[in-house]
Amino acid sequence: MRAEDRGEGPRDSRSSHGPATLFLDVDGVLNSFPVRGLRYYRERRRKARAWMFELHYRPRIIRLLDRLVETHDVDIVWLSTWSHRCTEELEPALGFRHTFDVVPMPDNTFNRYAADPDKWWKALHMRAWLDEDPDRRAVWVDDDLAAPATHARFAHDYDDHRLLMVAPEFHDGLTIAQLREIRAFLDRRNRRERRAAKRARLLSPTASEDTP
Repeated sequence: MRAEDRGEGPRDSRSSHGPATLFLDVDGVLNSFPVRGLRYYRERRRKARAWMFELHYRPRIIRLLDRLVETHDVDIVWLSTWSHRCTEELEPALGFRHTFDVVPMPDNTFNRYAADPDKWWKALHMRAWLDEDPDRRAVWVDDDLAAPATHARFAHDYDDHRLLMVAPEFHDGLTIAQLREIRAFLDRRNRRERRAAKRARLLSPTASEDTP
């Protein structure tokens, strides 16, 4: 139940409340195939191949996600029908410097039940994960969160300070504006942690100064 439903008043989802986990989808989030014409070049898209598919992605978004785990108190976990292909194929194909944990797809339903929060495997995982520890906080990024019933159920059941849902448009993918929203929800790492991350980044051959 949300805080305002308990009479506690609304909470600010952009305030700081400790460590969080970002659950990340692939198609419609990082991959927006197909992106055609001038837009492909304007957005500086790149092509990659993984799982026998052609992907259209924005390298800047990849770099910013890599930096997010260095500058903010967050871990990224893959929550996608790509399952273990995220680490085996997708991360190297898109140029991630970090590797992330994976929640494997438990069956072959894929996203067939995305509109039903009682059947969709991702919704079942998120509910179990959040309910296991009331102090847990999550960012859930998935274009299928546009399904009204699923989005409404989670918005009702979990306070804004515990769960931030981000539903990119499939044809756009995750945007800089949405990354800013995610950053605002998260706590920044302390100075010592940021310095250690900066040293690691400077030693990386793909170091970048991108910020959203």
